[in-house]
Amino acid sequence: MCVVCDREKSATARKWYERGRRLAPFLTFPNGVQVELVFVLDSQIISNRLWFYTAGDPPTTSDLVGLADGVYDWYTTLILPGLSVDLLLATVVATDWTSPGAVGEVTTGPPVTGSVAEQSHSANVAVVVPFRWPNYLNRRRKNKNYVAGIPLSGIQFNHPTPETTSLLFEGYAALIDAARTFAPGDYWYWVVTSMYEGGSLRSEMAFGLSIGIQPGLAMKVGQRRKRLPLS
Repeated sequence: MCVVCDREKSATARKWYERGRRLAPFLTFPNGVQVELVFVLDSQIISNRLWFYTAGDPPTTSDLVGLADGVYDWYTTLILPGLSVDLLLATVVATDWTSPGAVGEVTTGPPVTGSVAEQSHSANVAVVVPFRWPNYLNRRRKNKNYVAGIPLSGIQFNHPTPETTSLLFEGYAALIDAARTFAPGDYWYWVVTSMYEGGSLRSEMAFGLSIGIQPGLAMKVGQRRKRLPLS
């Protein structure tokens, strides 16, 4: 493994984030934090977003680092070991969404690759992991992650294998309880958010506690919508 190469890729990925690229318009979310997992695969920078909320005091810089570290530990423990060595988790960035222009706080964890010694499907291929709203919010459009870095054997006949589905289902389900342990402890909740109402941008983010992910049959192979070149 080329450690220097991984560090260079990670540095480039962080610069990409620091330039302020976001996948959606800003919408005020008091006490809400966006966490972005930034990856490098096939010379492309790709990302997945998660949202967290605290009912306590507004998050401090230390709290944001604790959240980024917690998400890093969760992902590298439960998700990344089942993904291809071709996928590099470059960094995890936690950004307070209370007001625009906030600086993201990054994880202290080093860049790390998947553990499966097998070629990955291309950066444009991912398994779609749809999140679940509480029942009273069920008609709203659901958040989801597009998980890239799936080993070639993890998709058969254009469907994720039972092993892939189980890995992602169990891993994301564990995030519900894991979030409560992220520093400073008993502080963070994993939430699902909504920016739009009837096709129009809301005045403020709507959100509800995540209750996990849709049952396995809801997972499918999808095409990633956002990929950016390293240069």
